Amino acid sequence: MKMINTLISIAMVASLTACVTPSQPAQQDVCDLEKQLTSCHYFGQQTPYNRKVSAVTSNHTTFPTAPIFGDKAMIVDASNQALSLSVGDKISINILNGEEFSKDVEVDADGNIYLPYLPAIAAKGLTLKQLNTYINKLLIDERLMLAHAVRISILPISWAPIEITTSGAVFEPGQHMINKKLPIELKDDGSNYAGDQAINRSIGAAVKSSGGVRPDADISAIKVIRNGQVFNMDLRGMLTGEKVPSMTLMAGDHIHVPSTHSFNDQLARPSQLTAPGIRVFMSNLTQPASSNSQSAVDREATRFPYGTRLLNGAIAANCVGGAQSTNASRYVILVTKNPLSNQIDVVERSIDGLIQSAWNDQSNPVLLPGDGLACYDSRVTNMREIARTVTELVVPTTLIGWL
Repeated sequence: MKMINTLISIAMVASLTACVTPSQPAQQDVCDLEKQLTSCHYFGQQTPYNRKVSAVTSNHTTFPTAPIFGDKAMIVDASNQALSLSVGDKISINILNGEEFSKDVEVDADGNIYLPYLPAIAAKGLTLKQLNTYINKLLIDERLMLAHAVRISILPISWAPIEITTSGAVFEPGQHMINKKLPIELKDDGSNYAGDQAINRSIGAAVKSSGGVRPDADISAIKVIRNGQVFNMDLRGMLTGEKVPSMTLMAGDHIHVPSTHSFNDQLARPSQLTAPGIRVFMSNLTQPASSNSQSAVDREATRFPYGTRLLNGAIAANCVGGAQSTNASRYVILVTKNPLSNQIDVVERSIDGLIQSAWNDQSNPVLLPGDGLACYDSRVTNMREIARTVTELVVPTTLIGWL
């Protein structure tokens, strides 16, 4: 009876050990870059990982085309574009010898401002110069002042947060609010100075609010669409240090970042157009547990500067190091969402091989936001765990037999 119980326990252990590490995929499921298989989402330890190749060989991949925002005749230079007023902007309007018409005003939800004794003024979308001309004409038309006597001063007090939309090669396309200020940054409207830089109403701020540009972005051809007009913006200087064009955004602007359909590692670093850091999910456990605390993988260890590669992630997860005989043959699994194909790729690398080819981009890929990283033990460690499990199962069974 004891022998039967022992055999049952060993059989149970043998069936469980298959779950310790992931099963090797069938040979036809492993990416073969020479044969260009139609489905390529699992990259074995010896297979180079190229995100573009994986996207091209995917059954589900159709590279999106850039939206059409008008014809070429509508593409204009942004250098001559003055800042237009948006809802929530605050300005100070002072009229010489017309103090009864002067006032500090805010553009309301309908896009209007109101001055004493004057009808509503549609200020949204106007530049300060255009608004000055409009008020000048309105005072004359209403016969409130003589033409030669009108002198108007319009000064900005603060530029409001605005809603913009983004599309294309950014991590979080959609609608976003930019130029939001913390309570301690809000200026006192009663101050005796005027002016606001609106530094957070820039294209860089809009792109960063969308999670930053992806590594396949074409930052030399970013488009800003405003009221049917298309503004071309070459922002490569933000990464190279060269001069870049500037443009202050207004509410309703749309920013489109075209894709090159190719993965450029040079864009995977902190900058004014990319995310400063990323969050990666990782696990380094021999046995299932409620947390990674026993592996010393804490909350801070899962946050990396943008541009961190797989080997650095494995080191942060404590997958590298220790006794050579037990840890040298460990391997790491990377689960990443390919931005080119929007599909999940699985990359397997041995720790030894990863260290030896750390210089190779296709062996040591860049980590992207939301990637998953898991480390698996060597055969020596697996045998140790099997022996421990056998002991935990056989000994109680034997004790029951004795009773």
